[in-house]
Amino acid sequence: MILKLKWLFIVPVFIIFAYNVTFSQEKDVSRLLEVPSVDTDSVSDLKNKFERLVFFDFRGTNVFETAIGSSTLIGDVEDSSYGFYFKVGYKRSVTDHLFFGLAFNKYRLAYNDTSQDLVSFDFNIEYLVFPYKDLSPFLYSGFGYNALSDFELNAVKVQAGFGFEYIVSEGIGLKLFAEYNYSLDDDVDFLINDKENDSFLRIGAGVNLYFGGNKQKEKRLSKIPTQIKTNSILQDN
Repeated sequence: MILKLKWLFIVPVFIIFAYNVTFSQEKDVSRLLEVPSVDTDSVSDLKNKFERLVFFDFRGTNVFETAIGSSTLIGDVEDSSYGFYFKVGYKRSVTDHLFFGLAFNKYRLAYNDTSQDLVSFDFNIEYLVFPYKDLSPFLYSGFGYNALSDFELNAVKVQAGFGFEYIVSEGIGLKLFAEYNYSLDDDVDFLINDKENDSFLRIGAGVNLYFGGNKQKEKRLSKIPTQIKTNSILQDN
């Protein structure tokens, strides 16, 4: 009889305890359900914002570049051959896709058993096709100042090129490229060849060293809602 009375006491207590636990869990679930659902547009926007952060995992806002390769005259030139080519420069990102750059180039053009050492200072606008991937093609064009190594003769030129960059480590990219150059003013005292205008090709392999961008990265992070921020809002409410 005492044993039965004991169970009559224990069972209601257990039921009350189980009910309280279950009700408490339902309240927690209800609080979570009170959080506004994220619509498709918001999810897409968040995805784009997170993707833009990847830019800083691979690259940065400033770039120091260097390259070596070969240069040669093209067009109606007899017995042209390849000469040494060297480049060093700096680029600055305007957007993740777009860079402005200045570069110093030293190169040699050889033809008809003669050679000419030249330098050029080039300004380029470069477009990076896939800034959020480790492998990306790029295109660029601009204008430059072409001169003999002693600067006695000079000419304005335009140039355009394309290439591929591969990020081998954070902030370090290897690249291959080819560049077409066209001299605009070479008809009085010829700079390279005794033609009115000269065309030449420069091809090379180089390294891009990226740095900077911490402030831009923090600014982008501040615009992304986090779970911590959401929880603090729920606690305040």
